[in-house]
Parts: sequence; C-alpha cells; structure tokens
Amino acid sequence: MAFSYRVSLQVRHPYADPQRIIKGIGLPFVRSWAAGERRATPKGTLLPGAYTESDCAFDIGEGDDGELAHCLRRTMKQIEASAAFIAELRQTGGTLNFFITWTPGERGEVFDVNLLTNLARLGIDLGIEPLASN
Repeated sequence: MAFSYRVSLQVRHPYADPQRIIKGIGLPFVRSWAAGERRATPKGTLLPGAYTESDCAFDIGEGDDGELAHCLRRTMKQIEASAAFIAELRQTGGTLNFFITWTPGERGEVFDVNLLTNLARLGIDLGIEPLASN
C-alpha cells in the first residue's frame, strides 16, 4: 500500500483581513478568523480571549495514492498567479505553510529540487506530521 496524506495551506498574518487573504490565494478555504476576533471552537462555542493574528486554512486535498509531491506541484501551479500577493503577505509579517499529515505505507516520497525551489521562491514552509499507520 502506498502512503496516505492530507494537505492544507495555512496562512497567518498579524492583521490582514481574512477575506482579502482568501481572495488573494484563490483556493477553497476551510476556516478563517481575524486578529482581534473573539476565540471560538469550530462549532462556535465562545472561548476566553481573542485571536492574536489572522488565520486562513485552505484544503488542498488528500489521497492514499502516494502522490503527495504531485499534489504539491499541482497546487503550486494554481497559486503561482498569487506570487505578488504572497510576497506582500510575507513582507508585512505573514507566514504560509503547507501542513501535511502523512500515514506511512510501503514507500516514501521524494520532493525534487524543482518542487523545493518553487516552495522556497514563494516563501512557503513545509510541515509534515506523521500519523501511526493502522
């Protein structure tokens, strides 16, 4: 069995309007909140305090096909048009991160130099969290 994965793009910024981030990135988003907004659970139950930064999470995809690098390459092509917007976010204190949960299978994955170069050029970090296989 190939490994399985789930990928999201997380964008954080000290003060940017989440709707502007969503529009600027141009991918389907899962959740967002604004700096200064009252904290809440995903179901809407209010929590103490306020968010200290704006946050948007975009659902990139998932699979059990072992094609994670392909998924990342496809997404990089989609957001290439947003390069100037991403640069502006980073210059004003924002961070971007592909967050990957990975359940190991019979093989690993290679992130070739072209993919890594494109991630670095756009300033997108890569986080991988392995999960226990069943």
